[in-house]
Amino acid sequence: MSGTANRFKVGDIEIIVVSDGQAKMKGTEYFPLSTPETWEPHKALLDDEGFYTFPFTCFVIRSGDKMVLIDTGLGPVKGDTFHGGDLMGELAAAGVKPSEIDSVFITHLHVDHIGSAALRDENKELQIAFPNATYRWTSAEQDYWAGELPPQQVARRDIFEAVAPRWEAANGGASLAPGVDVYWMPGHTPGHAGVVVSSGTDRAFILGDAVSCPAQITETEWSGAGDVDPALARAGQEAAMRELEGTTALVRGNHFPGLSFGRVLRGEGKRYWQAV
Repeated sequence: MSGTANRFKVGDIEIIVVSDGQAKMKGTEYFPLSTPETWEPHKALLDDEGFYTFPFTCFVIRSGDKMVLIDTGLGPVKGDTFHGGDLMGELAAAGVKPSEIDSVFITHLHVDHIGSAALRDENKELQIAFPNATYRWTSAEQDYWAGELPPQQVARRDIFEAVAPRWEAANGGASLAPGVDVYWMPGHTPGHAGVVVSSGTDRAFILGDAVSCPAQITETEWSGAGDVDPALARAGQEAAMRELEGTTALVRGNHFPGLSFGRVLRGEGKRYWQAV
């Protein structure tokens, strides 16, 4: 996937979209309330066997003299249905050095979002991957993952510990850089948050996993298998979509297909996402 960075301008701010890799899962497995029939209007999102491809999207935001990285993907993990570890090569191909990153914001602490925050060196020691960065996520997310977790949650406590000396809370409304602010969207996890980028009259919304697939914008009752509080997640999605529908704001969830932003539109009485 080398060299697949995609660049967008939001006023004076640049967003570089890259991927750390991808995973595949049956659409009906990840969204248990869906059926092959209800997927029919969205079949372009699936392959011939009914699998949806989840890219592990990460975002570099240049705002003035500050550079922020949003999420770090799965990291160097390989399996039958998932592949991670592309981020550092993708950043290099886009001309971004790890030492240039001032802040790393993690939307939530699932393993496919924090995996390259720290990487093992030649001696197999875990080292922070972005040596000059402050690592940030919400205090509610920190509290959740520091506590006793349900069996289905897998925590990368080794990475949490590696970056802990450089961690600082960033709650809803916190500024990560000029025009780059945390957007509170709990439900997928208790402390999940997105990011809103604003410059002049232009805006872009990075939704994290508050919306995992564009089909959810139309099929509003679909909850992903990873949602801790499905009702809260769907309520947050609805509030965001009401705000974004019909505007020029760029919108993307971390696992939307390709590396493009899009816009939330309405047609035939339903909302939908259209890539730009």
